[in-house]
Amino acid sequence: MLTPYLPYPPVSGGRMRTYNLLKHLKNDYEITLVCFGRPEELAFDITPLGDLCDYHVVERAPSPGTIQAALMSLTSPRAITMRLYGTDAMKAKIRQLLANKPADIIHVESFYMLQNLPDNIDAPVLLSEPAIEYRAWGKHATVAKPWYTRPGVALEALKMRVIEPRWWQKADAVGAMSAIDAELIRKVAPKATVYLAPNGVDVDFFHPNEAVQRDNRTAVYMGDYKYFPNTDAVMYFVESIMPLIQQKRPDFHLTLLGKDPSPAIQALAGEHITVTGLVDDTRPYLQSSAVFICPLRSGSGTRFKLMEALACGCPVVSTNIGAEGLDAQDGVHMLLRDEPQAFADAVVSLLNDPEKGREIGKAGREWVIQKHAWEHSAALLRQAYEAIML
Repeated sequence: MLTPYLPYPPVSGGRMRTYNLLKHLKNDYEITLVCFGRPEELAFDITPLGDLCDYHVVERAPSPGTIQAALMSLTSPRAITMRLYGTDAMKAKIRQLLANKPADIIHVESFYMLQNLPDNIDAPVLLSEPAIEYRAWGKHATVAKPWYTRPGVALEALKMRVIEPRWWQKADAVGAMSAIDAELIRKVAPKATVYLAPNGVDVDFFHPNEAVQRDNRTAVYMGDYKYFPNTDAVMYFVESIMPLIQQKRPDFHLTLLGKDPSPAIQALAGEHITVTGLVDDTRPYLQSSAVFICPLRSGSGTRFKLMEALACGCPVVSTNIGAEGLDAQDGVHMLLRDEPQAFADAVVSLLNDPEKGREIGKAGREWVIQKHAWEHSAALLRQAYEAIML
């Protein structure tokens, strides 16, 4: 298994995905994990990974800042992610491991990691796409701030629109996060063989706490704020939606969880907004808040944050983009609203009607148990593995 990040500790979406897949597949397969690790990630004790797999970490330099990224984009026809995640050290490590012990199957997370595999390998390759990158960047190009960064984001989206489908067709199979992603992959890469390999949630770990009463003044959001759609979602909510909520609920309070909040997000902290940064356990927040908000305007893939909130029985108000690929039913599993006033009204309705919130939270948890537990996701991957290893 080849990933662009160190999956331990599992503190963000991609890391949680890999960690949980390893946990649910380790009894069926002998897994060798090869991943990149940034210096700050390597400061953690990662030895618990040894209980799940044989792991090898290749160090990677920190991600570039905004100005450096802009220069990288303008000075090369290659997408930035291709330049960051294709390294001689990674290629050498993979060659060494395959020479010592050939693989029966190679599972790669994200298309830009495929470039590290040697040519003419004997093992079949399953490429899992946690997000359709060119689509995510394309959406963000319409809302990125400052506005002058939008042409650069659009340029990166164009580069990935050209190269991403080519890699899909080079792999023996592509794992899509949702039926929507699968349809898109088939449309732009007709030769690709596509399987569903969705994200999931640990429904035993994330659960409601009946001993805790939800605070009907509060909403919560969480994310990795280095991922630009999360920062945009927060700023959009605070600037365009929250004032509309406060017209009817002046006591409204928003809590922002997650790693690497930008200076702009940290500056929001005050009487009505709490910025926690990374917390050891998100469950107390999800179990005690009246509503989870997901005002995403860009991005791709399926959202761990929504599934974790629902697994804790916390009712969700999301944009359609935020809930894309989950097949949630509006008004049953969550409330889906795209316009600022409609989003604000939905949040207020849950703050004012705790019983409605309980009903949606309960239905949402039952739904994720049935459709989005990790056991279900791992079972689909096993089917894909067995099919392409024949």
